[in-house]
Amino acid sequence: MKGGLKGYKWTIAVILVVAMLSLSAFTIGCAEKKKETKEPIKIGVIVPLTGAPARAGKAMANAAKMAEEDINAKGGLLGRPVKIIVYDSEDKPEVGKSVAEKAILQDGVVALAGIFRSEVSMVVADVAAEHKIPLVVGTAQTPKLSQLVEQDYDKYKYVFRSTTNATFLGKPLTSFIMDYLAPKYGVKKIAFLTEDVLWARGLTAIETKNLEAHGFEVKTWLVPLGVTEIPEMKQMEEWGADVIFPVFSSDNGYLVTRTYAEQKINAFLIGVNNPIASPEAWEKTEGRCEYETTGFASPVIKYPVTDQVVPWAERYTQKYGVEGLNGAADTYEALQVIFQAIEKAGTTDADALVKVMEQNEFDVLRGKVKFSPKNHDQMAWLGPPYKTESPLGGLVGQWQEVNGKPKIVVVWPKPIGNPDDWKPAPWVTVPRS
Repeated sequence: MKGGLKGYKWTIAVILVVAMLSLSAFTIGCAEKKKETKEPIKIGVIVPLTGAPARAGKAMANAAKMAEEDINAKGGLLGRPVKIIVYDSEDKPEVGKSVAEKAILQDGVVALAGIFRSEVSMVVADVAAEHKIPLVVGTAQTPKLSQLVEQDYDKYKYVFRSTTNATFLGKPLTSFIMDYLAPKYGVKKIAFLTEDVLWARGLTAIETKNLEAHGFEVKTWLVPLGVTEIPEMKQMEEWGADVIFPVFSSDNGYLVTRTYAEQKINAFLIGVNNPIASPEAWEKTEGRCEYETTGFASPVIKYPVTDQVVPWAERYTQKYGVEGLNGAADTYEALQVIFQAIEKAGTTDADALVKVMEQNEFDVLRGKVKFSPKNHDQMAWLGPPYKTESPLGGLVGQWQEVNGKPKIVVVWPKPIGNPDDWKPAPWVTVPRS
């Protein structure tokens, strides 16, 4: 009996040992399998899905998801899938700061991109600098962003901008005024109608100096966000403005257009009016945008500045059922830069990515991006093939009705556009002098 009991105990012990070894092998196998699982590379995109520029924010978010699908269709990055996480800044700096911190500290993104509002870009730049995470701004244009890098490189070396800044944004339009409208129509007085936001004030200050240096008389009216009427346009007319130059990114740009057409303001309407730089502007304004002139980004009007632009724009329209707004291409391009930097670096390490972005150039939808070693701005001043378009436009075009249909007629620069195709509104007294 004792021998039987002893044998029984020995058998149980053997079974337990075998079970433990099997469990251990199973656990190790699961651990190995988990180890082999390739975690996605996460990149955060900050956009205004709510607030005044929500339309642009939606387009930016669409383009971000499109970029994610495109890179994953090619096998992802470094053998890992890419996950784009979109965050709503609500067009508010304090919210932009909080979502940037969430992206880095909670979600573990390796880089940030996007950003529509300049004020948001400034606070997100601080977050990126603090946590040493690369940030590629695709749309916000305040010159103050690049000044951060220039004045404190060690802190802000993680901040880059793949678009031009406001120092370039107004130049195609002011060159059209100075080189074509002034000699032909006697234009002398320019009135800036400027939305009271950071990038718009910066552009106005830069182009005021430019115009005044060429002998033009310039005056500025600031307009707060969210207004319901713009009496300033009548004041400009009374001042004797030859050109009213709007600088708007919010949907109040539509209000500028309606006021101009309904009150038949006696001045040319030429400026940076983002809502009017969209294919849907004619419908949105019920044709009131006729005769308005602004900058148009090539993906919006499907102009082939590269062989990628038109196919990409058509694919966006087919996928989302609407035309891509300016911010869509900007966001896609910012992500193209990040993707290529990760591939070139062979890692997601932040400092390695900074070195790669400083030392290389990147192929994007509208050409090449090369960052200035001085301030990490896109070096648009190099000219083609480097991307010179701004998010609010690069080609100067005018809304016209041609053969009974609305059309964006490109009028500048030559030889791309023909300035003689430009038409003054019929209620404007010309020549102005």
